[in-house]
Amino acid sequence: MREERSGIGTGVLLITIGLLFMADRQGYASFDRLWPVILIVLGAISLLFPRERVMHVGVVAGRRGAARRVRSRFSGGLWLIFIGGLFLANQNHWLSIRESWPLFIVAGGLAMIAGNIRRRPAEPETGDPGNDSPAAGQWP
Repeated sequence: MREERSGIGTGVLLITIGLLFMADRQGYASFDRLWPVILIVLGAISLLFPRERVMHVGVVAGRRGAARRVRSRFSGGLWLIFIGGLFLANQNHWLSIRESWPLFIVAGGLAMIAGNIRRRPAEPETGDPGNDSPAAGQWP
């Protein structure tokens, strides 16, 4: 399954690069104005097809601990899309980097909020801790 996912992501990336070069050759748009689209596509691929990495937990005296599979971080793909969008806007003279640097602060704040929301544990239900069954006539 993992090979299929990497094949799809690589295929989408190659199609994107080929279409960008084709648009450049046909005179529709120059590659030097559209290259940030590659960053946006890479971010979208990492969001749609996250990789699994193996992390070794508990390194003691040079010995590796238990291996744990971890999905790649969600925010990495979003950052690639964000930076690619800023570079695309800059290359096409829609918005310059000099004018848009405060957006990095805003994006950093949003990333911190999103990270805290995803890590927050579920709140325990209120009520009698000894009786988990709903009272008569109440829906769960």
